[in-house]
Amino acid sequence: MRFAIAGGGVAGLAAGLAVARAGHSAVVVERDHVTAHGGPEDAFDVVRKGIPHFQQPHTFLPRGRKVLRELAPDVIATLLDAGAEEQDLAAKLSGPRQPGDEDLVYLWVRRPVVEWALRRAAEAEPGVRLVSGRQIACLVPGASGFHLDNGEEICADVVVDALGRYRCPPGWPRASAQPSECGAIYYCRYFALVPGAEHVTGPWLLNPRGDLGYMGFNTFRGDNRTFAVIMLVPTTDHDLRILRDNRAWMAAARTITPLDVMTSPDHAVPITDVMPMGGLANIDRTTGPGVPGLVPVGDALCHTDPAFAYGLSFALVHAQALGRASAAHTSPADLTAAYLADVGPEARERHTFALETDAARTLAWSGAPVDIGHRDGCYPLFAFGAALAAAPHDDHVLRRTVGRVGLLDRVPVFDTDSDLHDRIERIWAGLTRTPCGPPREELLRTVNAELVSS
Repeated sequence: MRFAIAGGGVAGLAAGLAVARAGHSAVVVERDHVTAHGGPEDAFDVVRKGIPHFQQPHTFLPRGRKVLRELAPDVIATLLDAGAEEQDLAAKLSGPRQPGDEDLVYLWVRRPVVEWALRRAAEAEPGVRLVSGRQIACLVPGASGFHLDNGEEICADVVVDALGRYRCPPGWPRASAQPSECGAIYYCRYFALVPGAEHVTGPWLLNPRGDLGYMGFNTFRGDNRTFAVIMLVPTTDHDLRILRDNRAWMAAARTITPLDVMTSPDHAVPITDVMPMGGLANIDRTTGPGVPGLVPVGDALCHTDPAFAYGLSFALVHAQALGRASAAHTSPADLTAAYLADVGPEARERHTFALETDAARTLAWSGAPVDIGHRDGCYPLFAFGAALAAAPHDDHVLRRTVGRVGLLDRVPVFDTDSDLHDRIERIWAGLTRTPCGPPREELLRTVNAELVSS
């Protein structure tokens, strides 16, 4: 079969590789002028107007790494050669390893390098043709291809919508959906470790993260000794939007443990300005557009709060599922139905999970009393925050928690495990918890004083 893929980001490139390696041909069209030439360091100079979050942190969850190893082990090798790092959470287990523990691994690498490696593999794949610097004008009736802005028609048996969550060509069919705001604005900054410094370690399951009761923070490793710090601020708190300023952001970081150490000049140096990201919403389009032969992948199928870092991994999961469907079905209609039946249930589960967790986080940040230490309290935050805190202290909790946050397990695996919940409650009750940062008014006073003095 012939595949015409609209969008040459991670989802589109992975889909092209998947169907080509299943024996088909694919044309991948990308609006931005991008190539696979040069090295990974050149990927950061690429202008990606079609992907506003291109430079923002992305994470290869364990599921994403597992799928990429199955779908394109050559890409994994390229990423590791380019400076990506693997973090094996099974090393934190106190007991012997079990089958499946080999998948408890995160792959840390920045998004531009991921896209560079996938494009490099796609460019070398005999069944893939890459077209860059061209916009799609419209879909051919019957989803038998699409027209480009230069008049060229790309003919196909199946059209893949990898256009992400942003603007589509006029008249482009998509399933109707009601967006749900995530309730947070993200203020991110990337750093590089200074010579001799190492990534901060501590009681966390993965990387440092915390909640101040009115805002939160998270950290992500990157390739080549880099890392990102994200401050998450409620969309309703306009005073905290001051964190978009580099000086304000750094002043805030100095008041928060362990960001004070991580962002100190003797540990790391900033390599970007503060990068705000707002207007974020959860969107479920898993019913499909209702057009046989038109298949959505990645964020075009379902988009969730970036705090959960599902984007890269689900893009690969969808690409792999498309490859399976293309190997099993010769009819575009049958392929579309099989693909949506394959990926839809899990995507809907995770969309619901994101909605519930976002709502609970918003409630907690509003000042409402929230009990995250008991399953009968605020369950979404119990199953997220309390579980992450308890995981380093119990092997069963660690495996189940990584399975949940890393997409290795379906959601009910965690939700129906009463023994797991007992363990989390017991561990949480015995943990010593100290505030990781100052009260809101104190943080704002510190930040504003920094701006006045400078």
